[in-house]
Amino acid sequence: MTDRQGMSHEPVSEQLFDEAVIWHTHLREANDGTGSDHQEDLIRQFEKWKSLSADHIRAVEEVEQLWGRLALPVKRQLQSSDDQESRAHQTVQKRRGYMRPVMAVAMAACLLLFIGLGQNLYPTVMGMLDDDFLHAQHSVLTKSLSDGSVIKLNAGSTVSVDFDEKTRRIGLVKGEAWFDVAHDPQRPFVVHTKFGNVTALGTEFNMRSDAEQVKVSLEQGKVAVNWSVDGAGEDTDGDNATVTLVEGEATTLSSRGIGESTRFDRVATTAWRKGKMVFYQTPLSEVLDVLNTYHDGHIVALNPELNGLSVSGVFRTDDIEQVLDAIKGTLSVRVVRLTNYMILLV
Repeated sequence: MTDRQGMSHEPVSEQLFDEAVIWHTHLREANDGTGSDHQEDLIRQFEKWKSLSADHIRAVEEVEQLWGRLALPVKRQLQSSDDQESRAHQTVQKRRGYMRPVMAVAMAACLLLFIGLGQNLYPTVMGMLDDDFLHAQHSVLTKSLSDGSVIKLNAGSTVSVDFDEKTRRIGLVKGEAWFDVAHDPQRPFVVHTKFGNVTALGTEFNMRSDAEQVKVSLEQGKVAVNWSVDGAGEDTDGDNATVTLVEGEATTLSSRGIGESTRFDRVATTAWRKGKMVFYQTPLSEVLDVLNTYHDGHIVALNPELNGLSVSGVFRTDDIEQVLDAIKGTLSVRVVRLTNYMILLV
């Protein structure tokens, strides 16, 4: 990821970002065929809005930069739509034949979903019954801790909290979390993961965990990233390593150790805290994983060949229909709704 050069490290407010997205959308729509008089009037209004403050200018720059990264793959998809249309006629008969067993496969998908829900039930139940567990179901959860620190959990994420007089311990059980840590040098703030831990005294950082790795992105301050083979984060005669991150750097923890320190994309990393999902040439399988954290149900791709298709765009986390429409329109995927809670892509 490339860092934003010449811009403040602080992301703009959610309200300004949303307003800039709306203006950007209006201008693009006007450029696609609106009358010249209306176009000029719209530009004048936009320039007036943008001149209100430096933050307004920054908001526009963030949206334009983000759109620039996303426009190319979307454009390629649209350019290939004619080829897809020509192939569509050839595949109509195949699709008709394919739809015959869809219901049988759907029943199997529902069974797998039921089993999967059982496997994912533990974090949800613990979040309901144990005050030491925090769980965000299908939306972002913000929680102030007893020491003054603040945690934001992305949808589908779970952490455990264990504070005593010597240490503030957080366990990242699953998902993604952002931490604004209250300064207390006498009680280190330590986030434990399955691949090691991250220690901070007073800082802001983001962590995202999946099956393969944990990504740590430091927005402000300084953190020590410690890896160990058992995830306990304790010295084990050379089986662990420690890297210190400074503001604007990111790294990963995995079974192989600590990854290279790199600059990270603040706009994309902070998007979920602004209610946005950002995909850049992301495989459909990963997109569905994200959608299912925000959707009160399950979205499944029945045809395994669909999972490798790429998706690019910026979408609202509270508008799953917008994402499904984009997938259906650019990837020629059919959306089958068994119920409001079970949606199939075929």
